[in-house]
Amino acid sequence: MDLDRPKRYFALHYLLLRFLGLGWWHHPDEGDTRNFPGPYLYYSVVTELVWVAGFVGLETIDPFVGEKDLDRFMFSLSFVITHNLTLIKLYIFFFKNREIQEIVRTLEIDVHQYYQNNERNRRTIRITRILSGAFLFFGWITIGNSNVYGIIQDIRWKSEIANNNGSVENPPRTLPQPIYIPWPYQSDRSYISTFLLETIGLLWTGHIVMTIDTFIGSVILHMSNQFAILQEALVTVYERTLASFPGLYEERVTSNYLEELKINRSKDFENVLEKAILNCIRQHQLLISCVEKFAKTYSYGFMTQLVSSMAAICVVMVQVSQDASSFKSIRLVTSLAFFAAMIVQLAIQCFTANELTHQASLISEAVMQCKWELMPPRLRRLLVMMMMRAQRPLHLTAAGFANMDNNCFLAIMKAAYSYYAVLSQKQGQK
Repeated sequence: MDLDRPKRYFALHYLLLRFLGLGWWHHPDEGDTRNFPGPYLYYSVVTELVWVAGFVGLETIDPFVGEKDLDRFMFSLSFVITHNLTLIKLYIFFFKNREIQEIVRTLEIDVHQYYQNNERNRRTIRITRILSGAFLFFGWITIGNSNVYGIIQDIRWKSEIANNNGSVENPPRTLPQPIYIPWPYQSDRSYISTFLLETIGLLWTGHIVMTIDTFIGSVILHMSNQFAILQEALVTVYERTLASFPGLYEERVTSNYLEELKINRSKDFENVLEKAILNCIRQHQLLISCVEKFAKTYSYGFMTQLVSSMAAICVVMVQVSQDASSFKSIRLVTSLAFFAAMIVQLAIQCFTANELTHQASLISEAVMQCKWELMPPRLRRLLVMMMMRAQRPLHLTAAGFANMDNNCFLAIMKAAYSYYAVLSQKQGQK
């Protein structure tokens, strides 16, 4: 057992998932797959009822209750689309928990019975943590900016009320985020408690979205990293086998091609080389099965991401154009921040999935660089079979409708812009 190998790749995500009530996710080395042990089940039920069913339900009602101006309707609709479609992701995390834990176990434990590069694994862990932390921080900035906008609007409301001599009716007091509130909140005490309720709700649901998306992106990055490590294993398989025969290795340094062939005729050397190649093939098969299981488990999650991103980006683009044209600088900053968050949310999964497909396709090139010309025909046939399998592309798909890659990202952005152009044209005609 490699005692130096890194462990607990997803420690940050597991802590957030536990806190958010999405299950008590266990690390693979704990040997426990219980998702809702003991009293944690009640904690999870309460939090999901209050912050997911309750808060998202109030968000969903708001755009369709009472008279709404277009600004408020579009801004509210963007949150409704994002949060409602995220419920499908929650379903996957609740009811496909065991499958996801098996995928994580493969990446953290099972692959270590084969060739590994621990430094490369640590570097990938650092990248995923930076990615997750940056996206979480960006989310805090987005929600914080929304709250600042709400506070400024409330200060303006109070100033307007103070200057009102009673000749006109007082305007209603509004919250930072459009949300349906079934109780009166115009008084200071009620407004402050409602403001806190909305802020916590936004942070809770926002963290659910950000944690799930960065966790999925991190899993994909670790899978692509394992294919990169497999490439390294294949390229160095001959040298590593030769290094295990010190006498042969010294002879090779000063020998010619005929001496290389003489080494290959050594039965012991050939057996060790065959075992190393078979380990590479098994490692390749393990990674392929891991990717296929992940693609099957989370395919509807990717589909949800594409639909929600396309709709939300389109809606927010309309909001941004309206805020820019009317010089609503504070609301414009909020809209731009949310627009950027939607793009990053989609890009995380598309770009990491594209990298996975790319790294998996490079396996065939690694086979070509493994000094196969110095190996006996029996081992070459094994390498040809591995190369043939590697030339069949591995894709993560959105329920089979589209491949998650860079082209998909560009297609979603183009579609969102097309819908935005149609909506803007109709709005201009009005």
